Order: sequence, then structure tokens, then C-alpha cells
Amino acid sequence: MARASKDTGSTTGRGANAEPKVSKIKQIRTVFTLTRQRDPRLVPALLIAFFVPVLVGVGIGLLLKPLVLWIVLGILLGALVALNVFGRRVQRSAYAEAEGKPGAAAGIVERMRGDWRVTAPVQVNRNQDMVTRVVCRAGVVLIAEGRGRGPRELLGAEVRRVKRVAGEVPLHDIVIGTGEGETPLPKLQALLMRKTRVLDKGDVDPLDRRLKALGTMNIPVPKGPMPRSVPRSGKMR
Repeated sequence: MARASKDTGSTTGRGANAEPKVSKIKQIRTVFTLTRQRDPRLVPALLIAFFVPVLVGVGIGLLLKPLVLWIVLGILLGALVALNVFGRRVQRSAYAEAEGKPGAAAGIVERMRGDWRVTAPVQVNRNQDMVTRVVCRAGVVLIAEGRGRGPRELLGAEVRRVKRVAGEVPLHDIVIGTGEGETPLPKLQALLMRKTRVLDKGDVDPLDRRLKALGTMNIPVPKGPMPRSVPRSGKMR
């Protein structure tokens, strides 16, 4: 009986360990399927990314020997390049899917590495233009999304509110879009990462609490869930 119980426990343990692996494979397959539907050039790009290093490895192997070693190196390098290309195209596809949807900027920032305190929305109107507030070591970042003059008007109102509380803390404002003086959604993460860190780690939390005490404007919030499908740094979880 003891042996049977031990075998059963062992089998259960193996099953539990296998479950996450199966789930991960299923997740990758789902991401691949969705990305291929949005990006018809995904498969050709992956094939090129894989086979070019392999062919280079074969060519070097024919010249320098040993051939087998260079083929193996080419396959390994091809796999790494293909994975990198896949991650980037998944990220670009996710940005394209989220662009124009309320809360897309908040979804990106929430998945960034580091201490980013996101509050969304702090300003919003009936047209679903909105402002997201981010507190980080660079100071306070206000991100406006929407069309026309609405986002800038909301941004101006929130800037005035934040200045009353933030004092000398740096205040950055960003308008998401493709027009003059605006930041395209796919470039938001890189822009935030380039901001100079001026606050100590211990200063971020008190500042965030002070700003949260302001509350949000009493305006109807856009209906429907905010998009949360953007991968962090292009990597799947």
C-alpha cells in the first residue's frame, strides 16, 4: 500500500509539473495564431530569420570545417534570431490592436518593468478621451489619449491639479497620437524609459499617496474593459 501511495504521489507530482509546460505551449500557440491573423508576413519573416543564419553556418562550415559544428551553431543562432523576430512582431501587432482604444497607454505602462504607479483614468470625458497619471522616479507623467482638442483640454486640467500637490517634482505630459508634438503608442515605452530618474525610491510612494488623495474627476467613465493585451517588453508570459 505504501509503495502504491508513493507511486501515486510521484505520478501526481509529475502531472503537476507537466501542467505549466502544457499551458505555456498552449499560450505560445494561441499568441502565434492571433499574431499570424493580424500579420500575414509573420511566417515568411520567421523562416528568413531562421534559415539565413543556418545557411551562413553551412557556408562557413564548407570553408573552414568542421561542417557539422558550424551547422549546429547556425541552427542555434537561427532559433535565437527567429525568437527575437517573433517577440518583436507580437509586440508590434499588440500595439496595432490596442491603438485608438481607451486605456491602451495605461495597459502598456502597467506591464513595464520597474516601479510605475499607474492611476487611470484621472480625467475622462464623454468622448472617451482620457488622461492617465503615472508616478515614477522620473516624477509625474500625465498621458493623454483621444482625438481632437479633448485630450489636451483634459491634460491641461490635470496639470493644474497635480501642480498644487507635486510642488517641485518634475511633471511630464505626453499626448498619444501621430500628429505634431504627439507620441505614437508603440514609442511610449521607450520614451518613458529615457526619462531621467530624479527621485529616490523612497520618494515615489509618498508622492503617489498624495496624488491619489486628489481623487478623480466626477465625469462618466468610458464603458467596457481597458485593453490589457500588450506584452511586456515584447516577451510573452
